[in-house]
Amino acid sequence: MTNSRDTSQRSRWPYISLIPAFGAWAPIYAGVKAHQRGWTWLGVVWSVIVLIGCVMSSGSSQNPGAGNLAGCLLTVGWVGGIATSFTIRGAYERRMSSSLLAATKVGEARLHDRAQALQIAREKPMLAREIGVGRPDEPGALDVGVIDVNNASAGALRRLPGVDDALATRIIETRTQTDGFSSIEDLGTVLDLPGNLVEHLRDRVVFL
Repeated sequence: MTNSRDTSQRSRWPYISLIPAFGAWAPIYAGVKAHQRGWTWLGVVWSVIVLIGCVMSSGSSQNPGAGNLAGCLLTVGWVGGIATSFTIRGAYERRMSSSLLAATKVGEARLHDRAQALQIAREKPMLAREIGVGRPDEPGALDVGVIDVNNASAGALRRLPGVDDALATRIIETRTQTDGFSSIEDLGTVLDLPGNLVEHLRDRVVFL
C-alpha cells in the first residue's frame, strides 16, 4: 500500500526526457526548480549535444559519415537526458519536499512582493491606495509586510519592528497634528527615532 501510494505521487517531469532527442532538456527544468546548478548544466550539455546532432543531420545528405555521427550525437544526448532525469528524480523530490526550501520560496516571493509594493507606493500612489498597500487592517487589502505610516491603525503599526504601543500612539498623534509624514527620514527626525530603528523600518513603510 505505502509503495503504491508513494509511486503515484512521484514527480512526472522525468517523462519529458522520453521525448525522442528533444527531451534532453528535462534536467534543466529540475535544476531550475530545485536551485541545483549541476543538474541544470547537465541538461544544457545533453541539449547542446542534441542540437549539434540536429545541425549535422540536416546537412548530412551528401556525407554518410556525418549522418552516422549525427545519429550518435542525437542518441547520446537523448539517452543522457533520460538517464540524468531518472537518476536525480529521488534527490529532486527530497529537496522539493524540504520544509526549508518551501519556506525559502515563500520568503523570496514575499520579498519580491514587498519590493513591488514599495515601488508602486513611490511611483503610483493612487494605485497603491486602491489596492490597499500598507493597510493590512483593511479587509481585502494587500498585505506583504508593508505599513502605511500615515493611515494604518495602531494595531497595524505595531506589526513593524521596534514599534510598541507607545510609539504607535506617538505616530498617530503626531501624524494627526502634522498632516502626516513625508518620508522615513521625516518620521525619524520628527519623532527623534534611533538611527538603527529608522533603517529597520526603511523597507517596511510607505507614506501615502
